[in-house]
Amino acid sequence: MSKIEVRRLNFDFSANTEKYWFNQSVFKTHLFNSFTIFIPEIEKYLILNVKKRINFLDNPQLKQKAQAFICQEGQHSYQHTKFWNNLRASGYKFDTFIRWEQTILFDILERQMSLNFNLAIAAGIEHLTTLMAEFALETDLFAEAEPELKQLFEWHALEELEHKTVLYDVLQNATNNYLLRQVGMFVAHILILLFLNLGLAILLYQDRKLFDRKVWQEFIEFWLTKDKFLYKALFNARDYLRKDFHPSQNDNLYLIDRVKV
Repeated sequence: MSKIEVRRLNFDFSANTEKYWFNQSVFKTHLFNSFTIFIPEIEKYLILNVKKRINFLDNPQLKQKAQAFICQEGQHSYQHTKFWNNLRASGYKFDTFIRWEQTILFDILERQMSLNFNLAIAAGIEHLTTLMAEFALETDLFAEAEPELKQLFEWHALEELEHKTVLYDVLQNATNNYLLRQVGMFVAHILILLFLNLGLAILLYQDRKLFDRKVWQEFIEFWLTKDKFLYKALFNARDYLRKDFHPSQNDNLYLIDRVKV
């Protein structure tokens, strides 16, 4: 397994960053703008649940990895929010969306459901974001993006791969309930895909691009026909269904070496 390295990066996004920073693609720019908007609260949710469990971990090595995981995820949350200033300067409004996300994650799930159920959701979230990271680095997805955004997403991706086993191991340390793990994965996929596409729709609507033909063409290409990410997510979820599944079984750590940070 790779070492979990806590990197102290300091992004400073230029006010002159192109509005459509992903090679002038409205769809891909707003898809990852949506990710940047909703992921900080997701990271805080993951951190909160690991913190609740960390003092009960009886494995010193796992406890150390969990502490490094918390530091990495805290950096992800902080650095992504820095780009919000650019988005707001461009006229985008998303505070209501974030409050709605906070209600689901913290008022409903974290406060009203058991810690083990929340850990199962958190582990499911990590399973999907690991796939996103693998896909981004394997395909060099951000090759044509603005350099500072390329660095942000690739740095985030490499650290997702580094700590891909942590939340799963924390969950297994708490409970090996197979059904709970699968329900958590199911809820996690609904949450991430809902937040990602709802944020996308909100940004496109504010940009008056929601019914743009080219946007919908790229939407279909990304999810179904060219990149086929929806199918990749389904196959990824199928792997999670195996009783003997563990994130370390997917040999994707070589992708870390492709990123310069």
